[in-house]
Amino acid sequence: MMFGLVNGSSRLLWGYLMDKFGFKPLMSIIAGIEITLAGSFYFIVNFHLLYIICVLLIAACIGGHFSILAPLFNKVYGVEIGPQAYGICGFFIGFSNLSGPLLCMFLLKKNTHFLIAFLFGGSLILIKIFCLLMFDEEEKFNFDTINIDEDIGEITRESKNNEVKGDNEIKDENKEKLNNEIETV
Repeated sequence: MMFGLVNGSSRLLWGYLMDKFGFKPLMSIIAGIEITLAGSFYFIVNFHLLYIICVLLIAACIGGHFSILAPLFNKVYGVEIGPQAYGICGFFIGFSNLSGPLLCMFLLKKNTHFLIAFLFGGSLILIKIFCLLMFDEEEKFNFDTINIDEDIGEITRESKNNEVKGDNEIKDENKEKLNNEIETV
């Protein structure tokens, strides 16, 4: 019950911080907390109060993922495709929530030490940190659609802002851009 309360209430804080600082700094903080906890869980398991505090910090980090990914998906993919992409991401979050306990059961049946399970989790967080370093928050994906009107034989491209341009207009724009670049050189 405490896990759910901390998870849910921390989302308000993470959402506020997301608006203030942006995705990358906030996800770096979450990853730093997670890697620290993954490295220390094995050693603090006998200190019950400290262990409970660490579990609650993990709950807060999970709440952080849910509260900062939704606005990021809208920013990167746009308001039309962002919720769909977030839904797909949500499926894989659920999949990982189900596969984590199964992986632990498998490791424990093999008489594997708990430390290996925590190190495995830490290595996944390191992969997340590497992906975070490669991520450019400002880069937006281009979801232009291409429509072919067979009646008049013209190809049009419709952009996210619903501008429809014919092939000749696009060619003229490209020529102007090329001429401007040549003039500046």
